[in-house]
Amino acid sequence: MYQKDSTEKGTPVSTSFESESTVEIHHREPDDHHPKIETAAAVEVEVEKGEKLVVGTPVRSEKGKLVFLQGGEEEEARFQLTDLLQASAEGLGKGTFGNTYRAKMEGGSISSVVVKRLRDLRPLTSDELTKQLHFIGDQKHSNLLPPLAYYISQDEKLLVSRFAENGNLFNRIHGGRGTKDRIPFRWSARLTVAQGVARGMAYLHRNTTTKAAAESGGIPHGNLTSTNVLLDENERALVADYGFIPLLAVPIAHQAMICYRSPEYQNSKKVSRKTDVWSYGGLLLELLTGRVSTYSAEKNGGGGGGGGGRVDLWNWVYRAVREEWTCEVLDAEIGVQRNGVPGMLKLLQLAMRCCEKSPEKRPEMAEVLKEVEGIKAVGESEDEEDLSMEQSLEDESISTTTTSANGG
Repeated sequence: MYQKDSTEKGTPVSTSFESESTVEIHHREPDDHHPKIETAAAVEVEVEKGEKLVVGTPVRSEKGKLVFLQGGEEEEARFQLTDLLQASAEGLGKGTFGNTYRAKMEGGSISSVVVKRLRDLRPLTSDELTKQLHFIGDQKHSNLLPPLAYYISQDEKLLVSRFAENGNLFNRIHGGRGTKDRIPFRWSARLTVAQGVARGMAYLHRNTTTKAAAESGGIPHGNLTSTNVLLDENERALVADYGFIPLLAVPIAHQAMICYRSPEYQNSKKVSRKTDVWSYGGLLLELLTGRVSTYSAEKNGGGGGGGGGRVDLWNWVYRAVREEWTCEVLDAEIGVQRNGVPGMLKLLQLAMRCCEKSPEKRPEMAEVLKEVEGIKAVGESEDEEDLSMEQSLEDESISTTTTSANGG
């Protein structure tokens, strides 16, 4: 994995509770109040600050089993609920839905999975919940990370997915800045991620039916951020946590999900498919500038390149273009790669169009994909000389686009 942050996410399991992210999982012997059952094991989980909860409160129904989603059946023969309960675990942090853990299993062809504890859900029936989970699991694309399985009991709801070896995009962009552990994130790798995310998002937009879109609030993803883009062992981008708007309690969703921070929701309390495009544009700006957006869902992230701290990236980049120092917004880690600057500026132009304040002025996700796939990395020169300011000032296409956007 890349540089881990200072909050001790990823701290291994121990029994001493030296860290708030310490997790202990152990079996509980059956007694009169909790008899032994066949459908699910009863266990206790020690979580942050000593909180205790019961996973698999005894229920005498099939709902107590680990249910594999479409495409996850191949994993069914490899692990079951008992394997998860016997696995060592480490806390990965607290996300939109609650705490997330990595379960490391001994033997078998799958060594690790991620387990999310679903909290703050809407008051849904079991059928409504499972229907949406199966809808999410049905979305299959090489740049998506669908869940493998879920577990439902009276007191606990768990979602299981594959573990992405290289963590999330937020940590890849911002982690380890200024340290010897930092692995440079070069332009060609960033462009590949941008293209992969666009492919995954275009697939979601293309394959979300009208009925399903209506049930998902009219927006296929709803929470596209750099923390919800994961990287596998080959640094392939995997878009995660899509399709959860219908599941989350409304007040929590409005507080936690990025779609509710969009200009259209602030102005008219509405979101749409174009809100996903706005979120994608913000992700591109984060990739290009190396700065942490004020809209980022990451609570513990530090500053980015070129000064650190959180900024309103769209307005910051717009001012830079207006004042004709466009190239200076680029992350220094990629800005020195002079042969790649034309592609960087094209991607910056696309990002600004995606972030138009008026949804009608934003491109469709299919158009976004076509444009981003047409951008070439060109060269990987690491010339440390200053970039040509003339090249920056002469980019009329960006200036024209952003001036129009400001008028919207």
